[in-house]
Amino acid sequence: MLHKSRSIMLPLALVALAVGAPATASAEVLYGCMNKTNGSVRIVAEGVACQNSELPVSWSSEGVPGPQGPAGPAGPTGPTGPAGPAGAGVKTIAGIVNADGANNPITSSGFTSEKLGPGEYKISFPAGTWQSFPVMTVTPFGVNGAYGNPVVWSALGFGNGSAEFVIRMSSTTPGQTLFDNAFMFIAAASLPAP
Repeated sequence: MLHKSRSIMLPLALVALAVGAPATASAEVLYGCMNKTNGSVRIVAEGVACQNSELPVSWSSEGVPGPQGPAGPAGPTGPTGPAGPAGAGVKTIAGIVNADGANNPITSSGFTSEKLGPGEYKISFPAGTWQSFPVMTVTPFGVNGAYGNPVVWSALGFGNGSAEFVIRMSSTTPGQTLFDNAFMFIAAASLPAP
């Protein structure tokens, strides 16, 4: 097999030198006749018939694309990218309201509270507090056995970021009579993404 390669390559190299072929590859087709006995090749023009002792051959420097090769191995893990922008968050305000309607001094500021009547309280948040409508959850607070059923009776949100919630505290007995009882609350609203 090595003998045939040499006998093909040498005549091709001589032809390339003789005609001053460029060093770059081209799609030009070359035609030849290969001797069946010794493998030597002679270059011929297109359409020239080979002798009985020869086989017609043709080639170009640019072949047909081969089949897709197998996938290569996975590459190494790339470096960690930069941190993304902060997403939307949640603003919360929590507090305790005493049975008399006053803010319990151990809780945070950001709201006011008042007693509207027996078992009825109002929690107010000033303008600029909320960027979206808040929700509130309420839990009774006091001595064991003295808990009532707190209910968010009404909720109002205003375009200036203020809000008001009315809380009613009722007994657990039939008829659900309103009565005074301390309670805890958490108000929360989503913040827009920066």
